Amino acid sequence: MKAKFAEGSIFKHVCVMTFASTAGLLSLFLVDLVDMYWLSLLGIVELAAAIGYSGSILFFTLSLSIGLTIGCGALVAQSVGRENAADTQRLVGNLFSIIFAITVPVGAGVFLSAPWLLQWLGAEGVAAEYANSYLNIILPSMPILGLAMACSGVMRALGHAKEAMYLTLLGGLVNACLDPILIFGAGWGIEGAAIASVAARLAMLVYGFWRVAVIYQLVKRPDVASLPGDINLFAKTAFPAVLTNLATPIGVAYVTAIMAQFGDSAVAGNTVISKLQPLAFAGLFALSGAVGPIAGQNFGAQKLPRVMETLNSSVKFILAYSVVACLVLLALTDLLVLAFKAEGDAEALIRAFCYGLSTMFFFFGITFCTNALFNNLRMAHWATVFNFAKATVFTMPFASMGASMGGPVGVLIGLYVGAAIVAAAGYFMAYNKIRGLQVQPVTPVTERA
Repeated sequence: MKAKFAEGSIFKHVCVMTFASTAGLLSLFLVDLVDMYWLSLLGIVELAAAIGYSGSILFFTLSLSIGLTIGCGALVAQSVGRENAADTQRLVGNLFSIIFAITVPVGAGVFLSAPWLLQWLGAEGVAAEYANSYLNIILPSMPILGLAMACSGVMRALGHAKEAMYLTLLGGLVNACLDPILIFGAGWGIEGAAIASVAARLAMLVYGFWRVAVIYQLVKRPDVASLPGDINLFAKTAFPAVLTNLATPIGVAYVTAIMAQFGDSAVAGNTVISKLQPLAFAGLFALSGAVGPIAGQNFGAQKLPRVMETLNSSVKFILAYSVVACLVLLALTDLLVLAFKAEGDAEALIRAFCYGLSTMFFFFGITFCTNALFNNLRMAHWATVFNFAKATVFTMPFASMGASMGGPVGVLIGLYVGAAIVAAAGYFMAYNKIRGLQVQPVTPVTERA
């Protein structure tokens, strides 16, 4: 089994992997908007609230699946780098078994706790009923999502970015096609939207498992002898990755609460910005899933100078992408204000973001990149440290200080400063850790006790 990323231009690998992942992410972001559009046509206000409440719960299950995928992809990429096909087959079979064993009880636990969780979130009345119905259909499919995402992680670890993109696009296509049929044609409303999501997850798993198990022939039955060792390795990477992903909603919730102090207009403006970010900067979100396999394969192949090159090439990509995205936002400022009918604080926030504060995503991109490298170089605890620091220490006081000095726009300025500090610290740590690897090579996984 050839380590595709262990040779050739690192910058080219970064660009190809990132742009392929970007297409898949954009499809998911657009499907989310389409989902809300179809449901809004029903004219029932409680449906939007129900999606919001259930989305908060599903976000945490998604974060778990993302963390498990990161752990799976990191270990597989390192195994591929060692070019040991038998070891990779054994590892993939064991990892899939571990992921299934984790997602089944977690999904069941969240399913049973859904009514209480909705109550804790403040859902009541018809909105709570809609949300509970939605969750009752989607939550049992958590193991399906976990394994589908794991298949995508394996594809990226192999360097098959296009195939991983197809998996995501397939899910988005199935969801987008079934939504109007089930919501309106069958008259199932929000339950129809939930069924469409489950069908999309099934389609992703079928395609992903077909490629990994049949085409690549990488799935073997769990190996009992090596399973304890693989569980230990997986926990060291996946557990910090899960914690890292769970940090984000903490900071988001705090910023929302700060904006709420200035009224609905400020909250609306911040919401518009939060919708613009994943679309305008999808490439930077995708980068975090792209650089990991590249670094992981070279780490496994002990080509450590190429790991450093991965960091530097990623920074170049982040800078170039950020410049283009920010210029596009600048050019579209008036159109965005008009499209969202923004006034007052909402307009001020959108203009401030598009006129220059959007450049904070250069720093976010650096943090995405360094966290991905930490996760794939057996330093996942550092990704957890930096993401929690970004979500708490470098968000809360900075947002509060910015709010007191500059109102809603001051909040964004505070976030900008905090993001810059975290990015600089993360880059410094990643650079020095990778440089240390060059003089202290890590023992391959196959030689572990």
